Amino acid sequence: MPSATYARFGVQPTPWVGFIEDVYRYRFQGPTFEDREGILSSSDFGASFRYNFGGNYGDVHTGFYNGDNYNRLESNDQKALMIRGTVRPLPNHTYLKGMRVTGFYDHDAYVKSAERRRTVVGVTYEHARVNAGANYLATTDQTRSAAAEVDGNGFSIWATPKIVTGWEGLVRFDSLTPNDDVDGRRRRTILGIAYWFPLQGSVTSALLFDFEDVDNDAFVPSRADERRFAVHMLVNF
Repeated sequence: MPSATYARFGVQPTPWVGFIEDVYRYRFQGPTFEDREGILSSSDFGASFRYNFGGNYGDVHTGFYNGDNYNRLESNDQKALMIRGTVRPLPNHTYLKGMRVTGFYDHDAYVKSAERRRTVVGVTYEHARVNAGANYLATTDQTRSAAAEVDGNGFSIWATPKIVTGWEGLVRFDSLTPNDDVDGRRRRTILGIAYWFPLQGSVTSALLFDFEDVDNDAFVPSRADERRFAVHMLVNF
């Protein structure tokens, strides 16, 4: 069986957030787009299976999860089916081997006959000089069976250019429209510069100086705009 193929049971990373965080690497500044907006969870209770294709062409990760996040009790008898498929089109190309195209689908329900669906399509690129990604999100929420479905959408674009040895930039822009029929949107811009210290055995550490701007444009529920400067540190054993 190909390397990195496995089955898991219990609390574990979910297929999309677990995948994108490995490429993004800046969760210590804040979660990735879908996780930060509460649309998808980084981990949950469940059973999953991942199959890694030979020749570094990609993988498929699917499973059943509680759907209520790893830090909350199960609130209903509905389970979430999640599946992610990732393809690396040119695994042997000198410059394009780091490009991957990914599709993700999450089918869940708030209660019986009241669906909660998430679809993500994304492209990521990994290179010695830059990691980058762009993904589009579509959501459908029906909080009770008698309620109408609410469709939303959003996207996230980011890049982490390696400037010189140890130094990286962070540029990210998120946009979320939770209801396509209502004029309300949240936009988030993150700009930062990080220093990744040389590896000390298996210890990874970094220091990040960043600015975050959140514009809640007629967003429902109403929230004030946010502006913050921060210093974040990572020490990973």
